[in-house]
Amino acid sequence: MIKSCPCSRNSLVTDPAVPMELAILMGTYEGKKYFGQQLESIIAQSYKGWKLWVSDDSASNEMREVLCQYRESLSGRLSYSAGPRGGVVANYLSLVCRPDIVARYYAFADQDDIWDQDKLERALDWLRTISDDQPALYCSRVRLVDEKGAPVGVSPLFAKAPAFSNALVQSIAGGNTMVFNDAARQLLVRAGRNADVVVHDWWAYIVVTGCGGIVRYDAQPSLSYRQHAGNLIGGNFTWRALLGRM
Repeated sequence: MIKSCPCSRNSLVTDPAVPMELAILMGTYEGKKYFGQQLESIIAQSYKGWKLWVSDDSASNEMREVLCQYRESLSGRLSYSAGPRGGVVANYLSLVCRPDIVARYYAFADQDDIWDQDKLERALDWLRTISDDQPALYCSRVRLVDEKGAPVGVSPLFAKAPAFSNALVQSIAGGNTMVFNDAARQLLVRAGRNADVVVHDWWAYIVVTGCGGIVRYDAQPSLSYRQHAGNLIGGNFTWRALLGRM
């Protein structure tokens, strides 16, 4: 567990020779309690060619102070800026559409999950089989855990193959599992950062499939999704949540 960023600097520095081909896009909001554990799971990824971009929507300075400390420790692997203060969807779409974030692949990230060590590697193993000019999006199931990280279940296994007709009525995976190529990202950029949509991840599924892209739904969970009172968007797996989405 990372206790103090400056003291942990040597353990956090990654090989500068590894090319940065994947941008991790994380929206934060008053979420420092679990951020350290999430960041540790990102640092521990078997795939190392990433850079983390954080857009912080917090009203207080607490999260920004934490981000500043980690930025020093990560030696150029973390960049953060103030968010648009328009809610979680606006925050993520502002990241997707930023012209200064350029990569071959992109991954959405929440501030309080725990990624499996091979999360990014599994996604990229599939994405690299797809032509760069073909929009492609990888997503997966999640392992549900409580506030202390204890397992409480697994997200539903959706039987229907990913498709635009399905995307119009059902969101099959959370954004925290999504990894996509630049061709898919360009579609989201064309749709715009001000798109009036319910959630950014479902929107990504709709846009990619609606424009002839390919979606891979992995039945094997790729992360532990923390369920707690501070979730802005919690698990959509109860009858109440399903009715709310309808």
